[in-house]
Amino acid sequence: MKLLVCVKQVPDSTVRVKVAGDQKAIVPEGVTWAISPYDEYAIELALEHKDANPGTTVGVITVGPPRARDALRQALAMGCDDATLVTGADVETLGGLATARALAKVVDEVTPDLVLCGKQASDDDQGFVGQALAETLGWPHVAIVTKFVASDGGTEIWKEVEGGHEVWKASGPAVLTVQKSQKDPRYPSLPGIMKAKKKEIPEKDLASLGADLGGPSVEIRAMEPPPARKAGRVMKDGDPKALAAELAKLLRDEARVL
Repeated sequence: MKLLVCVKQVPDSTVRVKVAGDQKAIVPEGVTWAISPYDEYAIELALEHKDANPGTTVGVITVGPPRARDALRQALAMGCDDATLVTGADVETLGGLATARALAKVVDEVTPDLVLCGKQASDDDQGFVGQALAETLGWPHVAIVTKFVASDGGTEIWKEVEGGHEVWKASGPAVLTVQKSQKDPRYPSLPGIMKAKKKEIPEKDLASLGADLGGPSVEIRAMEPPPARKAGRVMKDGDPKALAAELAKLLRDEARVL
């Protein structure tokens, strides 16, 4: 089975980002970049299938600026077999639909059996590209996936629902958007890191793909950091009943959560 995982490079979740002066982007200086967390779960799911089925190959692809090559190196160090970078002018301002159309062109060339994406990116939280990719390809799509296995005549896919899972079956190629699963993504091993450094990462020019990059897009009007949290209040040293009554009053009148 041939698997292809689509990833996005985003600011690491532990980094405090700053909004640029034009309020339409973040200040890139000092930012540590990483693979979006749900995309890491998609990689892990693909690699688990490869571990259980040695004939499986796992490719990884991203549409992004040249620095996104580092995210691909990380995926290779985790155990992916090959990687492709799609880059070019204005690649950082592409909308979700244009990104999906660019990815679809590469998918048509690679002809994988399954395409895996994280259910959403951690920077914009749109959760759009995976579904748009499936629509562009004309492939079926299953969301909130936590597991898949090969079965007779297709692939069984576990979709998380409230209180349990649904099991779907795809008889041909499909796009899966992956949810957080029980097993955390593996860390790159030292041998994996050394091998990843030696692997070539082919680069495709965005403009040469022939994808329609027009159509609806999202315009960023302004960014602002979240408001600072108010200082907390500690209640102690008093009658428990009186403290409980005062706490309930504060939760109702000030916090407005009751």
